[in-house]
Amino acid sequence: MVSSADRSALARASPDGTFANMTFGGVLGATTAALVAATVTLSVPVSTRAADLPVFGFQSDGSPTSVIGMSAAALGSVGVDGLNLTGPGRVSVPTSQDRAQLFAAHRAGLPAVLLVGNFSDRINDFSEPLAHATLGRPPAIARVVDALATNVRAGGWNGISVDLESLTVRDRPGLAAFVAGLRHALPTDDSLTVTVMNETSPGDYRSAGYDLAALARSADQLVLMAYDQHGPWENTPGPIGALAWQRAGLHAILEIVPAAKVDLGVAGYGYAWRPHANLQLSDAGARRLVARSGAHARWVPSAGEWTATLPDGSTVWWSDRRSLALRLRLAASIKLHGLAVWSLGLSDPITA
Repeated sequence: MVSSADRSALARASPDGTFANMTFGGVLGATTAALVAATVTLSVPVSTRAADLPVFGFQSDGSPTSVIGMSAAALGSVGVDGLNLTGPGRVSVPTSQDRAQLFAAHRAGLPAVLLVGNFSDRINDFSEPLAHATLGRPPAIARVVDALATNVRAGGWNGISVDLESLTVRDRPGLAAFVAGLRHALPTDDSLTVTVMNETSPGDYRSAGYDLAALARSADQLVLMAYDQHGPWENTPGPIGALAWQRAGLHAILEIVPAAKVDLGVAGYGYAWRPHANLQLSDAGARRLVARSGAHARWVPSAGEWTATLPDGSTVWWSDRRSLALRLRLAASIKLHGLAVWSLGLSDPITA
């Protein structure tokens, strides 16, 4: 599904992380170009006006509801995280926190969808065995589909975002059946998206449990989670999602899925690898940490992210509004459906 023009667009990022001679519908927006070129200050949020792409903002259920309003003018929808599988054919139900996020999105005039994942509190991570306990059993799939469709209708939600991570090839048919079942059970005008972990070849997507063609037939969009290339689970610091790694993932997925069905998922947060612990940071928190330590942040053009080395030997990487502006241009240049940002509670505000 990658046209020759799209291959060319993916390949021609210049060394400074910009994209030369690219237009959005024939016109390169001056606002985005200025944002990319300018020195970033703490007071200037990123604008999505130039590319005019819809932005799917992920929102953790425990984050302040006020952050939805801070970015509402630039958002197309909000994904509330949300629900999790709890056993074979079982899924949690929306909490008062989830409903508060739903009401905040609706007050801002935005649709809100429920995320359903396979995060396990027991291991503090996404659990493949937990997902497979449902995906490997058609009756269990049917029970979860029915429960989710009931929650959507009863709660006034606008759809579902499937966020099952760390899967393997054995989950491939079950995930496709699960998403197809949801499409059949949900109202036709409700949104159905599927998050997909970034891989760099079609074969790697298959091994990671994704039947991309089948998922694209059922879902409105696939959200490519092009972040967490590096993180606190490892002791080797690096970019949250470097441009080259993201382009490789896009090239692979676009061989199978039309660009108009893909959202590029972008990080709005950072990580700090510290002597005592590895930590996640908000964009603002990363800048505060660097400033308080007396260190200096350095923009890395090849990655399209910021980094800093602190006096105690800590390394910080983060993806902020400047990073988002670059990904916005990339998404527009290859005619993706839009962007997705994880997460509103951690990222710089996004403005229209």
